[in-house]
Amino acid sequence: MAQTFTLRIADSYSPTTMPLARLGEYLTALGEFLGETGSVHFDSIEEGSTLLCARADHEAAPKVVARVHRISIGEATDAEAKAYARIDDMLRDDNATGRLFVSGTNVIHVDFEGRNRPRPMVYGPVKQAGVIDGEIFRIEGRDSTVHIGVVDGKRSYSLEAPASRAHELAQYFRSGPIRFKGEGTWHRNGEGRWELRRFRIDSLAALDDTPLSEAIEVLRNVGIGDWRNVEDPLQELADERREESARH
Repeated sequence: MAQTFTLRIADSYSPTTMPLARLGEYLTALGEFLGETGSVHFDSIEEGSTLLCARADHEAAPKVVARVHRISIGEATDAEAKAYARIDDMLRDDNATGRLFVSGTNVIHVDFEGRNRPRPMVYGPVKQAGVIDGEIFRIEGRDSTVHIGVVDGKRSYSLEAPASRAHELAQYFRSGPIRFKGEGTWHRNGEGRWELRRFRIDSLAALDDTPLSEAIEVLRNVGIGDWRNVEDPLQELADERREESARH
């Protein structure tokens, strides 16, 4: 037998006032929340605030119920928690609250705080000395300040320096990892995340990106220390670090 899951959107849109585009966003978010997307189908929209009903096929229903139950008791996976947060954020944006019901049971349900969710306090600006490592991929500027684009893996930053350092910075363009020291200006946004708004460079230096294994091989070849007699230097370093931590 198919199982029905109903998302109640309270104190906001009614079925006749909800924009079609917003309805589509809610249905997409509900599909991600329930999972088993190939076996969960739109069923109906009912009156009573706005009730979005979805139906899970017989073979998929136990999996969807188990998923909803995990979320309801705070044992959601990262992907499930992300799907929950998406609906909760949408409800907060619409000044609404919500609850998801599972047909045939009064025990399993999921509440969405929406507009009632406490908003983290916003802080900033906070200035603090710091360090950023990355490779220069952009240098530009038309006034007394140059702006430097720096990438570290998937993250990128926009740093600043006096125009007088432009020539020095240009020498490091696409030359590998650089360590930048300076003062950063940070803000904490309404989601509780700290964002770097500005970073002014005081000094910089190229980093050695030689893999540790190659560096140890160099030490072995020049005969520094006891590395030639160590079978697994990386494991030896890890063991020494653990012993040092235990002493402290």
